[in-house]
Amino acid sequence: MSHKYNIRDTKKYYCDINNAVLSGLEVITCKANTLDNVSHIKKQFMDRLLKNMKFSITEEFDKELKGWTISVNELNLYGEGTAKEEAVEDLLNSILEFADIYLEKVDLYSRVESVETQTYMLKVLRCQRKRDILRKELGL
Repeated sequence: MSHKYNIRDTKKYYCDINNAVLSGLEVITCKANTLDNVSHIKKQFMDRLLKNMKFSITEEFDKELKGWTISVNELNLYGEGTAKEEAVEDLLNSILEFADIYLEKVDLYSRVESVETQTYMLKVLRCQRKRDILRKELGL
């Protein structure tokens, strides 16, 4: 059973809520007259949940164009190059550029992107623009 609070009570009881979360409980903050809720959970729980989400990567070589295309299906982003590694680097650049735009316009993306895409973007953002971590998360 999770505990639910409105925004005012979340502010009022924040220390108690934080202690409950650190003890392993989920606490929900509800926004009045909307379906928008915020879940407060322990970071280790979020780490575990995100760890189980795997990106699906598609690699294609075009014989006519003699080039690679590598795409991340969950983000609808891709990279291209004459060599496979060049396509990977282009993909990483595309993801990092999109992450910057996503952060600038997160209010818009939160309304138009699916929950699945937003969750995968959270996984990207947690890489903190570190290419080696992002590469590992992508399985490249």
